[in-house]
Amino acid sequence: MLTALCFSCEATHRMHTKSFIGHHAAKADFPIPVGLINDYDNILSDEQEAKLLDLIKKYKTETNNEIVIVTVTSLLDYTGLVEYSLDLANHWGIGQKDKDNGVLIALYMKDRRIWINNGVGIMQKLTDDETMNIINKIIVPEFKKNDFYNGFEKGIKAIIKELDS
Repeated sequence: MLTALCFSCEATHRMHTKSFIGHHAAKADFPIPVGLINDYDNILSDEQEAKLLDLIKKYKTETNNEIVIVTVTSLLDYTGLVEYSLDLANHWGIGQKDKDNGVLIALYMKDRRIWINNGVGIMQKLTDDETMNIINKIIVPEFKKNDFYNGFEKGIKAIIKELDS
């Protein structure tokens, strides 16, 4: 019997608002970030992490926009990845506070869910529709092949392309 892998985005597209902080942020026990790549599920090799980190750091140096990856091992008491990753991005302070120019790519392996949170400060260049397109057409096809490195790399490059356009 052939088993199909199912990656999906957590929910249908939901627009951002100025009020990003969710109801759980104050009481959640989020992991401590280890940098721009937070692979708590250990799905990337050290070499793959280094390559992704180089790509992200180079872009951050050129633009000040910050892209962070996290592989999530637990959603704590959250009901889904969308709300969890939004609160996590705010808790970690991804992007510059005065510019809200951060992007969080979150993968929850247990439920095979992925989500991209983009800060309000970059919403004009990287819309929710564009992030959904990046997830569904660029990242998920690679993840379905269990090629997480290429999924992340292609996703980051697509995000950079949208932000630079």
